[in-house]
Amino acid sequence: MEIVCSTDSKYIMPTGIMLTSLFESNRGEVVNVHLLHDYDSAELLDPIRIIAARYQQTIHFYLINDDIFKHFPIGLDFQVDHVGTSFATYYRLYLTEILPSDIDKVIYLDGDILVVDKLIELWNTSVENYAIAAVPDSYNNKIEHYNRLRYSQPLGYFNAGVLVVNLKYWRAKQVLLKFFDYVKSNAERLRCHDQDVLNYLFKDSKLILPIKYNVLNEYWFDLRYSLISWEFDGQILEAQAHPTIIHFTGIPKPWYKNCKHPWKKEFDKFKAMSPWCDVKEKRWMPLKFCLEKIAIKLVVSMGLRKSDYIVENRYIELS
Repeated sequence: MEIVCSTDSKYIMPTGIMLTSLFESNRGEVVNVHLLHDYDSAELLDPIRIIAARYQQTIHFYLINDDIFKHFPIGLDFQVDHVGTSFATYYRLYLTEILPSDIDKVIYLDGDILVVDKLIELWNTSVENYAIAAVPDSYNNKIEHYNRLRYSQPLGYFNAGVLVVNLKYWRAKQVLLKFFDYVKSNAERLRCHDQDVLNYLFKDSKLILPIKYNVLNEYWFDLRYSLISWEFDGQILEAQAHPTIIHFTGIPKPWYKNCKHPWKKEFDKFKAMSPWCDVKEKRWMPLKFCLEKIAIKLVVSMGLRKSDYIVENRYIELS
């Protein structure tokens, strides 16, 4: 299996724990990892090498010059920024230029992920007639995405944290040029960075994967809080019972002690197997977040808003 992931200096630990879960859950499989990274992280990658050696798996490192993406929008006020996004989020757009030409298909995995089951079935998914395969985003029904990116809502919107990429298709269609042209002409539309780029350009050439391959935070909430169509309810219940990939899309992330995700203990298990086993967890509590919560509760307590103005996402109870 050819696996791709990318990191910057801030995401090395999560990426390493993700790889630990990948190797541990896929014992007996040959896993070939391609890690894309920047200059700042180049001297911090020894723990990743230790993990690969421990499981006798192969890992290749690719140093990416961020200047390639200097005209790509990052850190703008309207963009998603709660995960500390850097130019590393755009690296996957450059896969056709980075990876060997004899690799025709890869699985891409974000760093804030746990692999908790074998990936061979996902790897064997045929994408021969598609550019990409992905799981619907939890905001698949949100009209804002389609209005902003200017395409029809029935075509759907996927999450880019787990992808099966048909590199043969990408090369034949010269998609790299299309990526750069699209960003140049639509920088003000890219709230979700490369995920928006991929969704627009592959809006009618994608294969939809079962939700179990990318169980987003929102898919662990009580279903009535989900923003995805009721048609996926059965898949969500199946994914909750038998997930393959857990994606910690929300905040706090599981490497913070106040994360309440139902699979945080599983994250802690893989962390204990990793070179970061002794790293103490901190609390995620930025000042802006605290002030917003205090202000909302104050408005409700003063009777200026009803109690349902306080919206808290509730995770399901795991038996």
